[in-house]
Amino acid sequence: MATTSLITRIRGSSVQLQALGFIAFELWKNARRRVEDNLTDRERREFLDLIRTSRGRRANLNDRQQHHFAELTRKAATGEGDASWGDVVKSLPTLVPTRALTQGVGRFRGKG
Repeated sequence: MATTSLITRIRGSSVQLQALGFIAFELWKNARRRVEDNLTDRERREFLDLIRTSRGRRANLNDRQQHHFAELTRKAATGEGDASWGDVVKSLPTLVPTRALTQGVGRFRGKG
């Protein structure tokens, strides 16, 4: 592989990582803000405890914990304790604002 070809590939992947990193940061920042705005201090502690206990696996939570985790997730996403999963899905696009997607994709397309 020619050196210039290798440099182009590295440069291109670097831009991809920058774009993904930008979008990921916006997602994290907005999701964190939503959790802080929509859950009480106690609920945030419980939510974090359930995330840690589950370690990403539903089977690590008992039925009561799974139900509570679902309630907290719906409330964190929508601000409504009795929200449906459909309401949660509708709220997801606001986690990454259009501006962030446009800027992130623009970074991806603009270079490399």
